[in-house]
Amino acid sequence: MQDSTPTRLPASFDTPVKVVFTDVDDTLTWEGKLPPETFLALERLRRSGIKVVPVTGASAGWCDCIVRTWPVESVIGENGSFWMQRNASGHVIRTFRETESRRNDNNRRLKALGSEVMHRFPEIGYTQDQPFRLTDMAFDIAQQAQVPLDVAHAATEWLKAQTEVSARLSSIHLNVWIGDYNKADTALAWLNQHHPELSAEHCAFIGDSPNDEAMFEHFPRSIGVANIQRFLAHMQHQPRYITENTGGYGFVELSECLLKGLTEDTTL
Repeated sequence: MQDSTPTRLPASFDTPVKVVFTDVDDTLTWEGKLPPETFLALERLRRSGIKVVPVTGASAGWCDCIVRTWPVESVIGENGSFWMQRNASGHVIRTFRETESRRNDNNRRLKALGSEVMHRFPEIGYTQDQPFRLTDMAFDIAQQAQVPLDVAHAATEWLKAQTEVSARLSSIHLNVWIGDYNKADTALAWLNQHHPELSAEHCAFIGDSPNDEAMFEHFPRSIGVANIQRFLAHMQHQPRYITENTGGYGFVELSECLLKGLTEDTTL
């Protein structure tokens, strides 16, 4: 748990942020859509030299679309299973945290676990993008379906009790994977490979749910969008700051804070 409750996002930070890691669903998006103000904020950060890297539980299919069409540096997907990034030729390259053999073994076990989950918790079913996932499974709790939160928590705890299984609730999904990684591990691995001169202290992270706890734990400048409030009582690791606005509109607040910090830094 944080030493104190989250506080309001400041107008600017004392030192510039070089990389922004961000969740996607209900952090960049709101009510299922990407607000145009949020897309513009992403572009403004890119032009200012601040690198933005979505770190999401979204499927490989969504990640491929995002890295090809949004103004972002890279995308870390399926809760840290891989990152996607364009190379010098503009081609999208995927870097996995596990070997192909291990991924195949894990997927066979996940398939069996998925059947067991839906037998024990009949209110829960797969997300519509499950066919586009390469290394994990996701259950729909609040996207197309409306699963009671107590049922979602019970399913999460049952899955966590299984050997080597990781399970995390997001605002819309229950994400499940097998592998020695999480969002924070892979974000730090990406940072070390692509920008070894930087550390977590040069970064910020913004998210909205318990699925982001590893990031809140490992990144000192951690921010929750306003809609994270409903999850705080269930979270061991909370963000340091909270925005006034929800979803992508909260992300716009963070972008304004970071851009103001750059302006102030150049006038010193």
